[in-house]
Amino acid sequence: MVKRYIVLGVIAAIVLSVLSGCKSPVEEVDPEPVAVEVLKVAKGDIQVTSTLTGRLEGEAEVTVPAKLSAQVVAVRVRVGEKVKAGQVLLELDKKDVSEQVRQAEANLKLAEASLPPAAGESAAAASARVALENAEADLQRIEILKEQGFASEQALEQAKARVAAAAAQYQSILDQEKAARARYEQAEAALAMARSQLENATITAPISGVVAALPVQVGQTVSPGAPVATIVNMDRVKIKLNVPEKDVVHLKEGQAVKVRVASLKGKEFTGKLTSLAPAADARTRSFPGEVALENSGYELKPGMFAEVELPTETRKGVVVVPQDAVLVEGDKHVVYVVSGNTAHRREVKLGLGNDEVVEVLSGLKEGEDLVVTGQDYLEDGAPVSVEGRGESK
Repeated sequence: MVKRYIVLGVIAAIVLSVLSGCKSPVEEVDPEPVAVEVLKVAKGDIQVTSTLTGRLEGEAEVTVPAKLSAQVVAVRVRVGEKVKAGQVLLELDKKDVSEQVRQAEANLKLAEASLPPAAGESAAAASARVALENAEADLQRIEILKEQGFASEQALEQAKARVAAAAAQYQSILDQEKAARARYEQAEAALAMARSQLENATITAPISGVVAALPVQVGQTVSPGAPVATIVNMDRVKIKLNVPEKDVVHLKEGQAVKVRVASLKGKEFTGKLTSLAPAADARTRSFPGEVALENSGYELKPGMFAEVELPTETRKGVVVVPQDAVLVEGDKHVVYVVSGNTAHRREVKLGLGNDEVVEVLSGLKEGEDLVVTGQDYLEDGAPVSVEGRGESK
């Protein structure tokens, strides 16, 4: 029985040996190709921008002050209303200034009554002049007689006294007439001032624009210099900027810029860089600049927050690729290109770049198929399956 079991074991071992000898060797399986999308490498333009922030201001903003102390009797406009230059904003009580005008007119008439003739000599001045000339002629005659011994010293002194008195009288008349002219001019100026104050009782808009503030009401008494209205010209708005030194060398006045306004859901507008200081501000060490935008529909309002995109550097006709296509491996930049059905690793040297694309200085040629989707799963020589082709940016 034992021998029988031994024989069966030997037979089983032989069968197993034969079966294992007949088994085919394991075949190697090719790796699955990686699905990728490619983009034809092409030349294009690339622009780098710098984004600065600021708040919108009206092109002109004028605070209108009262010019006399009086009570407000009428307000002719409302906040938010469009006004034209010269349009009446409000009126002050005119009673006091009207009385001042009437008094000034009366004073002018009195001063005018004592005025000498505008041309020529007054009768009084002419008479005094003739009297002086006669006294001077009489003095000359007596001086000659005195030399000849026919007139006394007393007669000579009396003649001299008559000349001095006549000269004093003539000068007094001239001084009186000069004072009369001065009084007339003073009265004339007082009347002009009174009339000006009367005009100031009606307050008008100095510029065309929109009423932004109206801090007065009927019955309120205002003082000279107190603000009674603010007018903002909103046909154009501006944004004041502080441009960093690194950007200022790439900018110039007159160039177009993009402006996005947060409160308008990021809506984009086109503005113009209207000014750029030639020297940096000593405090901020940046260069003050200003951007202007047309605002005919008054959509942009002073006080809104805005982002200004300034184009600081541009390259034209260079090889550009999407930023996402470039992989970073340590200190190297790598892309993959497809030739046939195989991916090839390329080290590239990069130049100017922005958020979307980057300039390739070396490592890629125009016309090659660049992997733009699936590159994270590739290695040099990996098989690929091109599932789509993108458009060059």
